[in-house]
Amino acid sequence: MAYLEVENATKVYGGAARALDGVSLSVGRDEFFTLLGPSGCGKTTLLRSIAGFIELSDGNIKLDGRRLDTVPAHKRDIGMVFQDYAVFPHLTVSENVAFGLKARKVPAADIQRRVAEALATARLTDFRDRLPAAMSGGQQQRIGLARAMVIRPKLLLMDEPLSNLDAKLRVDLRDEIRDIQKKIGIAAIYVTHDQEEALAISDRICVMSTGRIQQIGTPQDIYSSPQTLFAASFVGTMNVLQRGTDPALEASILQDAPASLSQWAIRPEHIRLGEGDLPADTIRVPGTVEKYTYLGREAHIAAKTSVGKLVVQVADPEPSLTMEQGHPVTLAFRRGHVMGFDQQGARVSLGAR
Repeated sequence: MAYLEVENATKVYGGAARALDGVSLSVGRDEFFTLLGPSGCGKTTLLRSIAGFIELSDGNIKLDGRRLDTVPAHKRDIGMVFQDYAVFPHLTVSENVAFGLKARKVPAADIQRRVAEALATARLTDFRDRLPAAMSGGQQQRIGLARAMVIRPKLLLMDEPLSNLDAKLRVDLRDEIRDIQKKIGIAAIYVTHDQEEALAISDRICVMSTGRIQQIGTPQDIYSSPQTLFAASFVGTMNVLQRGTDPALEASILQDAPASLSQWAIRPEHIRLGEGDLPADTIRVPGTVEKYTYLGREAHIAAKTSVGKLVVQVADPEPSLTMEQGHPVTLAFRRGHVMGFDQQGARVSLGAR
């Protein structure tokens, strides 16, 4: 049985606007589960519904077999880490972490022991007597994490906790959060709009758009086998082309594609430059360079072709590699890397490739 179950969660605002539209999902007992999507997709509404801050219009939520959506927020036994740190500036680190335990009237000796454990887990022991103002953003976010953990919640919720940090610190702290979650063995639901962050830390990802679930799966499943065009385009980058621009060339690419296929797509890293000996199922597409972008560990080449614009990702490019606008190129990719989608954006099988 799933540890957390959300069934047909629906939230309607203003009589018509659906922030959540029949969302159903389940989360395992020690799983790191991420809600991923753009602003307005419903991910934060769902998280806050689980926390008890938003009341559902329809549906129900169960935690460890117990109906949760009828329980007040302060009685749900859920820890939450917010985007804006939400630490008390006038309290020391240890006092911040102890706050929830004091509110629950935990005995003083137990508070001291549990705070020490939480500080050690979050690597804050040496800062226990400092005020938050004297600490970095990453350290303040670890205070919030320790405070959420110390109450020993049944579920840990995190609402874009790294969005206010610089890029390097985000990478470091996301790994720490993942390590801490696994160490304490708690179910965690993490909200982010950052696809790389989601891929790096999640056991499973739920991709959302306009209040609905697009796909749930492991990071590998979501990236390699997207089931909707939205999931394919939002997680990673994707060349998306309309069918019918060059029927003769498309016939060799798509072969016996079903009539329902209206768009086809391929990831930039699956396209290469040049001629030479290539596998039998390789397609060659002539084009001209529109733009060359050097990014250090990779370069992007945007090329105009008869089937539309294709972007090529070149890994570890030679410093001497440069391409002027209008330079002729031949793009090559294997037929098996092509994905197909119907007019509604659902994945269409292209058969054995």
